[in-house]
Amino acid sequence: MTAAVFSSVPLPTTRPARGERIAAGAGLATPDRARLVERITSWVDSPAMTALLAEFGAEQRLAGSLAERLRALEEFSATRWDYRKGQVERYEAVGETFTAPTDVRIRSAARSLGLAARVVPRNRRFDHVLVLGGGVRTMMARAHLAATILRQGVQATSVDGLGSLRPIPEQNVFAAQFGLGDVATEGDAVDETLRHVFSAAPATEQRSGTTETGHAWWVRSHGDVEPPVHVLAAPSSRPGKRANTADTLIGWAELLRPAPVGVRLLLVTTDIFVPFQHCEAVRLLGLRFGCDVETVGFDSSVNPWVPPAPTFAILQEVRSTIRSMQALYEALG
Repeated sequence: MTAAVFSSVPLPTTRPARGERIAAGAGLATPDRARLVERITSWVDSPAMTALLAEFGAEQRLAGSLAERLRALEEFSATRWDYRKGQVERYEAVGETFTAPTDVRIRSAARSLGLAARVVPRNRRFDHVLVLGGGVRTMMARAHLAATILRQGVQATSVDGLGSLRPIPEQNVFAAQFGLGDVATEGDAVDETLRHVFSAAPATEQRSGTTETGHAWWVRSHGDVEPPVHVLAAPSSRPGKRANTADTLIGWAELLRPAPVGVRLLLVTTDIFVPFQHCEAVRLLGLRFGCDVETVGFDSSVNPWVPPAPTFAILQEVRSTIRSMQALYEALG
């Protein structure tokens, strides 16, 4: 059984030109907006996206301005690929199954669009590795990928785990299986897994607070390992809801690394989340602070901690990426 093999589509980046490096405190670099628009355009108009749309009956090519094409993609994905219905958590979503040939074609297109096979970073030196948060099993996979990358010679001055205060008491069964301590919140899961994988002692420094809107946060630092490990449980910006990816990135820039001008960041996540979380980081950290963002994700198709993602979940994250691309394009003005 075969499917068309599409070339890998590059994701938007604010990476400085070769040889250019922004000095901390030197002021913001001017993002190459034309290149960002070019990258968004190439993703939207890619053969992989065209084939994926055709798989679901959208045979006619997208038309109009880039803003109009993004809007059309968002509307189509809301109708066809939003298995969360804008409400439930990812693990609560109920999707559909596909025939084997259709499944292969969907996964081939998604791979080209960045939702697979982006495990090894291109660069060898970063200022900070940001391990994005999740449940215990997800965090075991992400923490191990971060540790593997560093063991293979990639250099960084810190490993920063980003989580939330979302309650996850049901995850304690997995924490016990892996020899971890109790995890009351997602932030605890991030802390316990990073400590376990990097052999860090309990926090050598802790601080906490509450935002003006009444949302709590905390930071735990583990200075006994090299590079040092820091964990942020970020506050939410949305009343009554947990902190999302954007909240944790903003929290990192405000509470853990204030004004991170021009730093090089490696984000570590799950493969199917790479493009959407990468675009969020480019929008929130690249455009605001001139950060150079690269994003990798563990291979969820063969992983000892996390079961393979069902195909409908991959389509859900294609939709997430469309929305993040749309937000990034709008942020460019």
